[in-house]
Amino acid sequence: MCGINGFNFKNPELILKMNQTIQHRGPDQTDFWCEENISLGHDRLSIIDLSERGKQPMWDERRELVIVFNGEIYNFNDLRKDLENKYNFRSVSDTEVILYAYREWGIECVKKLNGIFAFAIWDTRTQDLFIARDRLGVKPLYYFYDDQKFIFSSEIKAILEHDIPREVNKEAFNLYFQLLYIPEPHTMFQGIKKLPSASYLKLDIAGKVEVIKY
Repeated sequence: MCGINGFNFKNPELILKMNQTIQHRGPDQTDFWCEENISLGHDRLSIIDLSERGKQPMWDERRELVIVFNGEIYNFNDLRKDLENKYNFRSVSDTEVILYAYREWGIECVKKLNGIFAFAIWDTRTQDLFIARDRLGVKPLYYFYDDQKFIFSSEIKAILEHDIPREVNKEAFNLYFQLLYIPEPHTMFQGIKKLPSASYLKLDIAGKVEVIKY
C-alpha cells in the first residue's frame, strides 16, 4: 500500500502536509514535486525495487512525464518486454512500466494493465493530468473540483487539509441508509467524489474534467 496526492497548483508546503496526513500508507519514504500548475506527492511502501531508483514521483528519461502510483501490476514484466526495445528503463519497478506504457499507448495503456492500481500522470508537454483506477476499484482515489481547484488523494482526510467546504452530502447520507454503503462516485462529503472503478479522469489545461469508463 502506498499513498498518492496532488492538486493543480504549486504549493510545496501543502503537498507535504497531505503526504504527512496519510504517511501510514507508505512509511518507507515520502517525497513530492511541484511546478506552476501541478503538485504531486507520494508516500512509499517499498515492495518492488527497494532502491532509490524506485522512488516516486518518478520521471521518464526525457523528463516529460511524471507519475505517482499506488498498487501492483501483475503483468509488468511482460509489458516491459514489449517496451524495453524502445525505452531505457532505469529501475525494475512496475511504476516505470506504467510510465512508458502511457508514453507508448497513451490513455489506452490502462487496458493493458493487469493489477490493482490508482495512479496519476502529469504530462509536461500538454499540461494534462491523467488519473486511472483499477477495474475492481481495489485501490482508492478521491477527488475534489470546484472549477478552479482540483485536488486528489488516496484518502479523503488529505483532501481536507485544503481550505474547502466541509458539508454533508445528503444524497449519499440517504443512500447509506438504503444500501448500508455509499456507492461511487459519492462520498459523505459534498463536493468530494470517488473515482469509479474501471475509470480514468482527464484534467486538461483549460480546466475541463472528463471521467470515462474504460
